[in-house]
Amino acid sequence: MAVVTASRPPAPVVRDVPLPAVPEPRATPARPRRRLGLVAIVVSAAAMGTAGLFGRMAAPAGAVVGEALTLGRMLVGALGMLVVLAATRHLGRLRRTRITPSVVLGGVLLGLSLATYLSSTVLIDLTLAVVLHYLGPVVATVLAAAVLKERVGATDVVSLVAAFAGMLLAAGLVGGPSRPVSDGHALGVGLGIASGVLYGGALLCYRYRTDMPSDVRSFWNFVFGAVGTGAMVAVTRPDVSGMTATHWAWAAAFFVVCGVLALSLLVVAGKHLRAVELSSLSYLEVVVAVLVGAAVFGETVSAPAAAGVLLVVAAAVLPLLPRPLPRPRVGRERRAQRARAAVAAGGATRVAVPQAVVNTSGS
Repeated sequence: MAVVTASRPPAPVVRDVPLPAVPEPRATPARPRRRLGLVAIVVSAAAMGTAGLFGRMAAPAGAVVGEALTLGRMLVGALGMLVVLAATRHLGRLRRTRITPSVVLGGVLLGLSLATYLSSTVLIDLTLAVVLHYLGPVVATVLAAAVLKERVGATDVVSLVAAFAGMLLAAGLVGGPSRPVSDGHALGVGLGIASGVLYGGALLCYRYRTDMPSDVRSFWNFVFGAVGTGAMVAVTRPDVSGMTATHWAWAAAFFVVCGVLALSLLVVAGKHLRAVELSSLSYLEVVVAVLVGAAVFGETVSAPAAAGVLLVVAAAVLPLLPRPLPRPRVGRERRAQRARAAVAAGGATRVAVPQAVVNTSGS
């Protein structure tokens, strides 16, 4: 007798259907850390305030070598950041991070700004050179409001105006005694104004590409700053033959303090602070420069200058004060409440219908 066995149904044929491509997640900008930005800009401004001291001590008498010193400042800064990237095992970030025009332009503008500023400190008074250089934060705030559409409130405007007024008083341009004019005064003033405009452009560039890591941004900042300053050195050809071992020692300290430390922290601050906050706190460099001028070079601080220093400090603190939250309008709040109630009622209706179906089918 034949045995009949039940045959198994054939296995279903599964076609090889390609899965839809899943887009790669986009890199989201890092969340600003305001406290870190505040600490960074305060330390950076304090270090930058000593640039005039190091620049004068590193330059031979009568020589204008600001371009050469700034070039060394940028090269040492780039080398220092390369060592930091290697020590933290972040060298791969240099290859993976895309370089954009704002990164290149920010470094070039900063290099040219610091070179012209350092040359102006040799030709004119240190406080006047700092005042002209710090036209930059005003330029940066105006450009940020026009280009980046950053909101500038009444408190921000008051802070910026007060800082600029205090800077004028601290420099002795308002209410101070008249000062003798040197032969290179006009050139020094022109270089100081140029440094301020270029500095404002550099600060504006820092508001772009906030997704880029600070160590990578600092490295490229130094590199492109060295490119811009190197071109300036090729044109001006400063004479450094008169620099002695003492001058080079001061220059080395200048490279580390005002280069690696100050400029790296400036990049960190520009990533985590708004342009108006960055501008107001940057004026602390004026206070440091005035104190250095009085302590080292014997420059007298008049009563208006002291009042200006206090005004700069007050203006720097003003944007940091907590602000009350704006009150919502009554009509807008009522419409929002009605919208939330309608959404809640719609959700309750959608839940109740399936429950009714279940109860009916089970009866």
